[in-house]
Amino acid sequence: MADYKLNTYANGFGVWQCKITYPGGVGNTGEAERIIWNSHRAARRSIRKAIVERNAQPVRRLRYKVASNDYCSVNHLHGLVISEA
Repeated sequence: MADYKLNTYANGFGVWQCKITYPGGVGNTGEAERIIWNSHRAARRSIRKAIVERNAQPVRRLRYKVASNDYCSVNHLHGLVISEA
């Protein structure tokens, strides 16, 4: 089973975002931190790849932010949205 799933898309204003979904959620352990860090890195790469594929010009340096998160009542992270800033 994969630790996370990515879905990269552009919103109506041309801002690229990547939704990360953690099946079953991740808690507050060292292993969970590793999964979250790896998913952040994969999301940033996915956004940059989508932008590079669609541009004929060189791509500028990109900045990213966490646009939203999805925590449950027991403080498990179930999803994040990473967006270009």
